[in-house]
Formats: sequence, structure tokens, C-alpha cells
Amino acid sequence: MSTETLDSGGLLRVRVSNKTHVKVKPDDVLAFFQQLSTMFRAGTPIYDSITIAGTQCPSDRLRVVIEDVAARVAAGSPLNMGLAAYPQYFRTEWIEIIRSGEDSGQLGKVLETLVKQIDASAQLRSKLVSAMMYPCIILVVAILAVTVMLIKVVPTFAGMFQSMGKELPAITQAVLAVSDFLRERGLLIAGVLAITIFGLRRWVKTPDGRRARDRLFVSLPLLGDVMVQACMQKFASNVALLLRAGLPLHDAIVSMKGILATNAVYESALDRVSKQIERGGTLADSLQGTGVFTTFVVSMARIGEGSGTLPEVLDEVEQFYRRKVEVVVGRLTGTLETAVILFMGVTVAVILCAVYLPMFSMASGVS
Repeated sequence: MSTETLDSGGLLRVRVSNKTHVKVKPDDVLAFFQQLSTMFRAGTPIYDSITIAGTQCPSDRLRVVIEDVAARVAAGSPLNMGLAAYPQYFRTEWIEIIRSGEDSGQLGKVLETLVKQIDASAQLRSKLVSAMMYPCIILVVAILAVTVMLIKVVPTFAGMFQSMGKELPAITQAVLAVSDFLRERGLLIAGVLAITIFGLRRWVKTPDGRRARDRLFVSLPLLGDVMVQACMQKFASNVALLLRAGLPLHDAIVSMKGILATNAVYESALDRVSKQIERGGTLADSLQGTGVFTTFVVSMARIGEGSGTLPEVLDEVEQFYRRKVEVVVGRLTGTLETAVILFMGVTVAVILCAVYLPMFSMASGVS
């Protein structure tokens, strides 16, 4: 078979293009930043880099977004402003980091580091999702199984128990009452739950609701540990990146308020830290004064400031907390699995006791 046959569009075609899709996947955004970083560091002008990276994007929706970002850049807007027009695809922390790179004239270096950070975060997120998937599936199956038993299985024994003409055990009466309640008011309960969830989702989008939600989450056992340590990892990673980009410490902390805007507790704390540094305070003392940063972060920040190696020290902190988050997530998932299994076992045992105790009583009476 000749080369002409291969190139003519027959069955054996050279796969020089990939299939496209409509939705925007995390891998699409990562690939865009990787290509943008590579071309910009190779000396390609920023507009051409954005345009070429956009043409390689397999997501139809993201390609349209990138074309608009390129048009904004061509009109004179900085890259960070173009990306900020689409916060649903480009996170605040990425935009803040790119802005710092443009302000310091080190966009190429910042993009290279940002790509590594996005890739590492994506891998960590994938591990977390995989770890949480199993206990969540078990929980859903357990709730569905118990609900089906109460609504479908238990009522089949109710008529038989009534024909016995004897007083039923307390546990049986309780299970039958729960079964009747679910069958009679199940739709009402589902409606109330749906309205409650909808109302809570609307409320947590308000400033007061967001603050209350974040305060609750960071104070919970295990889950709070995960959130706090994830914030420590993100803080250390991004401050080190911003300082290497040439930003002064105060400006880096101001940018961190946008990067940690997803957590109202740390957003407020960083606002206090930035004001303290602006008045001449040190980073370590400012962090310690908030009461929401760990002793390890405060101590390492003090060492880094004293030795003049703050970015390098924060890199060590970031690696420490990245490993620690994985360990704590493992403990969290193990605890959830145990709790769900205990819930399922105890609930099924109670239902079985409620069903079989009257039968044993009936059998003993007959004998």
C-alpha cells in the first residue's frame, strides 16, 4: 500500500486530529495552559500563543471562549482580564497568579509553574474523588435498602401481626410506626428535603451563608482537618509562586485573598494579615494572630523570613501538607466506611428483630 493511499482518507488514515466534544473538561483547561506556556516561553507573541492553543482545544465550548479571550487581548486587555470574563472555566487563583506574572514581567515562568500546580492539584483531586466514591456509594445503597425494607417488606408482615391478637414487642411497634409514617408521608418528606436543600443552596451563596458554612466545615472532625490542611497547602504553594514571580510580600498576600476566596474563613484572615504586613508586621506574626493557620506554617514562615528563603521553605510546607491531606482523606474515608457499615448492620438487625420476635412468640404459643 502506497503513502498516497494512507493520506487519501481511506481506512488507514493518519490520526492528526482528535475527536471534539461540547463540554469543558478539566483536562481541556490544563491542556490549554500547557500549550500556552510552551509557545509563550518559546517566544511566540501572547496573542498568537492563545490563538494556536485555542485551535488545538478538543472542547467546542472552550474553543469559543479562548477565541473571545484572544480577541480581548488583541483589543489591548491583559490576559488575566480576558480569562476573568469566564470564571466558570478559569479559577480565581489562576487569574490572580497570571496577573502577578504580567505585572512582574515574568509571565512565561509563572505559566510554567502554574501548569505544574494545576496538574498536581488535578491529580490530588482525582485521588480524593476516588477515595470518597466508595463510601458514598455504600451510603446511598444502605439508605435505599433500608427505605425499601421499611416501605415494601415490613408492611407485608403487618397484617399477620394484627391477626395474632397479642401485644407486639416495643421494637416491632416502633418499626411498624416508622414504616407507616414513610408510606403515608414519604412524598411530603421528599418534598420538604428538596425545598430545604434548595433553600440552603441559595442561602450559602449569600455572604452570611458562605461564612457560616465555611466556619462549620473547618470546625468539624476529620472534614475540618482536610479543609484546613488543604488551605495550608494552597496558601504555601501560591505564596511561593507569587514571590518567585517578583511580587512583594504584601502584594502576594493581597492576591491570596482572591485565591482563597472560596473559603470565607481564610479570605477574612488574609485580609487581616495583609493589613498587619502593610503596617510593618512580619508574615509569621500576622499569620499567628489570625488563629486559623497551623503552628507548623507559622513556624516555617518565621524560619523562611529569618533566613531569607521564604519561597523555598513554603515549597517544603506545600509538599508536607500535600502528603498529609492524602493521609487524612484516607482516615476520613475509612471512618465513613465503618460508620456506614455499622449503620447498615444495626438498622437491618433492628428490622429483622422487629419482624422475627412476634413470629417466635407465635411459634412458642402454638407449641
